[in-house]
Amino acid sequence: MWTLFKGLSLLLLSTSAIASIGSVTNFSGSAAIERDEGFEVHEVKKDLGVEMLDVVATAKGKVQIDFIDETRVDVTEHSRLVIDDFVYDPASQEGSLSLKASLGTIRYASGQIAKTSRQNVKITTPSAVIGVRGTDFTMTVDEIGGSTIILLPSCDTNGNCFVGEISVESDVGMVIMNQAFQATTVSTSASRPLKPVVLDLEENLINNLMILSKPKGIVEAERSEELNKVATALDIDFLKFDDLNIDFLAEEEDTWKTALDTDFLDQNFLGNILDQLNLQLALQMRSEFEKQKKIGDLKLGKDSETGITLLDEDPEWYWHREAASGSVIEFRLEKANSYIMNIQQGNFELIDFELGGTESEITIIQSQ
Repeated sequence: MWTLFKGLSLLLLSTSAIASIGSVTNFSGSAAIERDEGFEVHEVKKDLGVEMLDVVATAKGKVQIDFIDETRVDVTEHSRLVIDDFVYDPASQEGSLSLKASLGTIRYASGQIAKTSRQNVKITTPSAVIGVRGTDFTMTVDEIGGSTIILLPSCDTNGNCFVGEISVESDVGMVIMNQAFQATTVSTSASRPLKPVVLDLEENLINNLMILSKPKGIVEAERSEELNKVATALDIDFLKFDDLNIDFLAEEEDTWKTALDTDFLDQNFLGNILDQLNLQLALQMRSEFEKQKKIGDLKLGKDSETGITLLDEDPEWYWHREAASGSVIEFRLEKANSYIMNIQQGNFELIDFELGGTESEITIIQSQ
């Protein structure tokens, strides 16, 4: 019997070794790797193997992962990375790699797959797809899925540095970046990436603080883009019209009426007004009724038990709750993305509230 269990143990170890696609090479603070859709959680430690479909989640910690093709990923504090796919043939140095940064700041450094099979490398955020052409870059994803991508110089152990190239694409546009510290932002998948700007900052300043305070260069570029939109609108000549070019006297005579041909007293003014009032009242009542309907498992309107108001204001979700103390939590979230929310507001606690899915995680702790 002992021999049987010993053989089974060796088999399990062998299977685990084959499934490993990389390992933790450095870490600090608290972090974990979720496996088997969260049913298996491993506390991060050095040399811990990583597998396909693992989720790397950090609290007050950092994790460095080296894949077997020499790809390197650094996951900073309060971040979340999903390893969707990894296939690699050491003989040909070809394969495929798919990673998804869903929250926080992730740094990516290309390995062999990006050099030999770059078309098979897919790096995504909730709002953008990044095409890699052998280089380093960072992704910072905020709580509602907006992304800031910064291209970094790639340096070897001898201190030799070069700059590669990446593309950043949304559903409606794409930009190419090929200069060190060039950056772009993408608010949602339905918005165009910001025209790239070169930032004047050091690498160690690229972290989650950019979610709260964007670099000066990006803020100025976004403001300039908004001003250009306004300037374009001002180019429209609203006074230009062609009515004076029409010869109304050339119209058929029977199309003309005079004031004497109209009986202004032949109207039911009271009936018309009452009809309009009833119509508007019916529309308002129907609107309030619609607020109480459910979409899937989501109850729209105000929930009397939780005090949460949820409205479908397409293309956004409106989420609001006011505590008895008067403190308020309020969101406007793009419906194109999905969210899982954890809210602590005084004595009130809401855990794993799903809004369309679990693509982005929002955690709010509000003391009284």
